[in-house]
Amino acid sequence: MDRNQSNYAVRKLIAKYSHTDPDDWFLTFRARLGMAICFQTIYDIYGSGEVITQPYTCITAVNPILVSNLKPVYTDIDPKTLSIDNPEKLYNSKTVAIVLQHTLGIMSGETQKIANFAKKHHLILIEDSAHCLTRMATDNSGNVLADISIHSFGVEKVLQSTKFGGAIYVNPTLKKKDAKLYNEITSRLQGLPQPPRGLDLRSRTYRFQNGLLHRLPNSMFHNIRNLAYRAHIFELAVAPYEQDAEQSPPYASTKFINETILKYLPSLPSVYEKRLKNTLIYNKKLSTNSSFKQITQTKEPLLAYPILFKDAASATKAYDVLTSSGFFIRRWYSPLLYPGPISNRRYNYNQKMSPIAEDMQARVLCLPTDLSSEKMERILVILQSTENK
Repeated sequence: MDRNQSNYAVRKLIAKYSHTDPDDWFLTFRARLGMAICFQTIYDIYGSGEVITQPYTCITAVNPILVSNLKPVYTDIDPKTLSIDNPEKLYNSKTVAIVLQHTLGIMSGETQKIANFAKKHHLILIEDSAHCLTRMATDNSGNVLADISIHSFGVEKVLQSTKFGGAIYVNPTLKKKDAKLYNEITSRLQGLPQPPRGLDLRSRTYRFQNGLLHRLPNSMFHNIRNLAYRAHIFELAVAPYEQDAEQSPPYASTKFINETILKYLPSLPSVYEKRLKNTLIYNKKLSTNSSFKQITQTKEPLLAYPILFKDAASATKAYDVLTSSGFFIRRWYSPLLYPGPISNRRYNYNQKMSPIAEDMQARVLCLPTDLSSEKMERILVILQSTENK
């Protein structure tokens, strides 16, 4: 199977799971690179403008806006969905697009309302589905709401064994909405070059290198990893230059990445089944804990399950206890614009504009949803013990 054949095989399988057409999907080396192509095309056609997004996200979801010479403006989040809230407050004549992020896979927010708002004001709606691979917000008839949907096979996403690769869905209805934009975006995504040899090699060796690094003592891990990065033999999930509003050039997916995706993507239905089962367990068994409150009661297969402690110290304590017990726990997205920008000014971010996001990032803890029943029960026991202390 050559690269073109593997490319089509991946697109065909993604289309099967998302009930879409393979011809509407485009594969990239990383999802953020495809996202940048979309924003750059918007800028080239519409000129300078503003993009409504949220600060409760990864910095790599905002860099595509900045490198395209567009301006991110941040609305606060809905505390029940950790997603964009009330974009109407920020809309003005300069607004060109809205980013709708499904944080941790929660898609139960006001998606239809936001889509209607975008349509009313002729804005491009870009859906960030990095945490919910092949899942997209739809209307009551099953039609995809977004103009463009971004999906990721990267590190710490739904599929744990794929480390690189992005899939960009360009809604065919965009052709009616703006044929020039549709044609230019699809043309650019189809014409992406292959990554340079060094980057290709780092993607091939990432899993092996990362496995070795995680066998090191904690005291050595970060120093050795950073040395490997500076020696150009290891690819970080988020590079230092990306914390300063920079991004690598866009590249297409490779034959190696495609074949890796094809190896693990067929397991997606069972992965979602397990994550949904564990999400429902958390819904039920954490509802009586008085040390924190559940952010959501959604019945969706979440990437991680968010809970909110009464203060930052309590969240940190629970995090320390769980990690010392051998669990890989995340605090998505703490700090905001994770892992944090070198300069808030460069990112046009004002902390006073997002009080809910600022508060929640300090108190949130996200529990894994990909574990066995025994490990899930152990987490629940540990959380109960921290409550009683």
